[in-house]
Amino acid sequence: MRAAFSEYYSPTNDEYRNILATGTIVLDANVLLAPYKLGADARKQTFSILESLRDRLWIPYQAAWEFFENRPNVIAGEDKVYQGLLKPLTDTLAKLENHFDTLKGHPVVTDEERVKIMRHVEDALSLVQRLSGGGDGRLEDALQADPVLQQWETILAGRLGDKPSAETIAEREKAAEDRYASKTPPGYLDAGKEFNKYGDALLWLDLIEKVRANPGPVLMITNDVKEDWYRRQSGRTIGPRVELVREMANVGGEYYQQRLAAFLQRAALIVDKNVSEESLEAISRTAEGVEKVLLNRLVHEIGLVVPDVTFAQPIRSNGPSPDLLVNTPVGVVGVEIKNYSRKITGRDLEYVENMLANHPMDGFLFVSSGEVSPLAARTVVQSASRKRIVARVVEVNDFRSPDAVAQSFLALLDQMRGHGSVNKNWRY
Repeated sequence: MRAAFSEYYSPTNDEYRNILATGTIVLDANVLLAPYKLGADARKQTFSILESLRDRLWIPYQAAWEFFENRPNVIAGEDKVYQGLLKPLTDTLAKLENHFDTLKGHPVVTDEERVKIMRHVEDALSLVQRLSGGGDGRLEDALQADPVLQQWETILAGRLGDKPSAETIAEREKAAEDRYASKTPPGYLDAGKEFNKYGDALLWLDLIEKVRANPGPVLMITNDVKEDWYRRQSGRTIGPRVELVREMANVGGEYYQQRLAAFLQRAALIVDKNVSEESLEAISRTAEGVEKVLLNRLVHEIGLVVPDVTFAQPIRSNGPSPDLLVNTPVGVVGVEIKNYSRKITGRDLEYVENMLANHPMDGFLFVSSGEVSPLAARTVVQSASRKRIVARVVEVNDFRSPDAVAQSFLALLDQMRGHGSVNKNWRY
């Protein structure tokens, strides 16, 4: 069976060891960008494992170009973390002032203690304001003094693919156009993009030529989990598209691919490096694409069951924002999507109340790609109820069957009709 249908099998431990020892490990642009979104420990552990495998690494020119194109936006996005802290700290300061006003003359809290407490909060607010400020000047400084880039430059020295000629790029783009028309992976789901729509196909065709010239095992590390890269079953990635395995085999390559977290977990055991569960969880959450897949499916399904709707991105605020706002005939619905590899707990969703306060809406739909604890579900519903917002929680365990989201959305609209607090003037 295995010999006849090898494209459906994952590598055995011995085969995986052989890939790390003799094969080519290819890093996609989203993997090169991942360390910017990690804390110090997870970043250090990631680089430690990759450093031990540096002689096997290879970066297609296309992946490196996408890394440099997207790097400024990713670094600038770090400011949003600090901006999200501004409103809670400002609110806390105002609440403390009001509370201390009620304690004037109270023997327990002296004026000196009051000043000390307020000063600590003011110092924290001042620090966050400095960290989130600076605009273009701060971004330029961050781009010049970039420890992540410096680390990549060390690990990837001599591991970058050659820049294709203009003629080669033109030929590959024509081939990509034909591949997309026949839905040949990877990349055809990007056919509607205005910018870099052939990026995945160009990367793949470059890799094909490399393996054709130097046959051997290939391991692609990519956090792009769209279905033109991965096979999916019951909401989980279960391996690369079989077409990719077959195409690579035709040029002499034994092909496999993984997301970064899965690669680090398995490779760490072989190269005898440590990667903690906390780091793996953090790395898993940086994976790009899962939320986008769910969001695109959700938009499509909602459009089918409720034609008279429009979709909008939330207006930026200092606090957390939902992933999507939907204008419906009975009011505005906010949609939030989460992709955790573990069960979502109530603590994970403490930010929801702040989100609901920042964005006027009549309904709120929380969508999870995995299990949500009963406490977490109650946290969402109760937080919404305090704002007179109707809320529902839905788990989507199979990306190929997102009709559960559509049915939950219809049920949410029915609840909103009977709620009596819909404000149809809220439009985005």
